[in-house]
Amino acid sequence: NNGKLIYFSSDFITTHLDKTLIKSGYNVDRIINYSATSIEYISENIVEKMKNSPPDIIYVYSEKSAANLKYLIKKYSLFDKLINCNLMCISEKTSRVLNGLKWKKIFIFNSGEEEFLLYKI
Repeated sequence: NNGKLIYFSSDFITTHLDKTLIKSGYNVDRIINYSATSIEYISENIVEKMKNSPPDIIYVYSEKSAANLKYLIKKYSLFDKLINCNLMCISEKTSRVLNGLKWKKIFIFNSGEEEFLLYKI
């Protein structure tokens, strides 16, 4: 706790780890090292592949990713094809963004536990 910590993150974060650590007495600098931009278009070829052969699992790692996935599912009318997919969300908060779509199977995982959930499927 004598040294300095550097927190690398996206411009958009759901938890302000740096502020939490500073409140606990740590010396922290946050460096924004990337920016995430949501996609608004999926090629027709990919949409058809998803409709004809839906994935078994969809991993979602942030609220922003969940909101973008929801947008794309609605835009391309994919929900009927994806409803049986196993939705893997990194947190309860992330899964709540997609709750309105009524997924049949939603799993919550902690970072690094993704592999262990594969045995539940």
